Amino acid sequence: MRKKLLMLIVFSIVLVMAACKSEETIKEEKWEDNSPTFTNEYGEMFGKEGSIGIIGSKTVTENGQKWMWHFWGTENISYKEWEVKAFKQGEEEAINPITFKDEQLTPRGDVINGHSRSAVLFPSSGLWKLKVYIDGEYFDEIIVDITQE
Repeated sequence: MRKKLLMLIVFSIVLVMAACKSEETIKEEKWEDNSPTFTNEYGEMFGKEGSIGIIGSKTVTENGQKWMWHFWGTENISYKEWEVKAFKQGEEEAINPITFKDEQLTPRGDVINGHSRSAVLFPSSGLWKLKVYIDGEYFDEIIVDITQE
């Protein structure tokens, strides 16, 4: 019986230490805008060239902002549904910043596997991590410094 109790105590300590390490890793995550501006045949975009490109402004009014999303990738993502989950720096709960969107992605040219029109609205300024899911599967993410007017 003593051996089982000792094993339980050791296991509990290891579990608590692992939880603390995970929390440290999350807090140490670098939060900086990683969505630079780049230009291609469709115009000036911000995001991750070769993965996610957005035509639009990072300044969002109280009425929202129009964004045109572009997705590159090796897999065929055309005609699939997509969604975005946005996390503000320092907060744990996600929001859906999309107020309107084309439900399915359509191809654009030979290289862009999917694109969609949308309108976005954020409740406040700050750094926002935008996680994109296509057909329910994680695609990629960017961190954007949003200015809310």
